[in-house]
Amino acid sequence: MNVADIVVLSIIIGICALIVRGMLRGSIRTCDPASCSGNCGSCGTQCATPRLRLTKEQMAQLDALDQKEQQA
Repeated sequence: MNVADIVVLSIIIGICALIVRGMLRGSIRTCDPASCSGNCGSCGTQCATPRLRLTKEQMAQLDALDQKEQQA
C-alpha cells in the first residue's frame, strides 16, 4: 500500500466514525417516518415532505369539495 492510500483510507474511516458517533449521540437525525414517529414536522426543515400551504381561495375550494362529498 502506498502512503497516500493509507492517508485517504484513514480520512474516510475517521469521517465514518464521526458520523456513527453523531448518530449514536443523537446529534445527527434523519427524517424518515421511523425516526420522527411518522411526524416529519418535528424534524423541521430536514423533512423530505414539505408541508402544504393553501391560500384562502384554495381553502374555500377544499371546503366546497368536502361539502359536496358529504352530500353525495
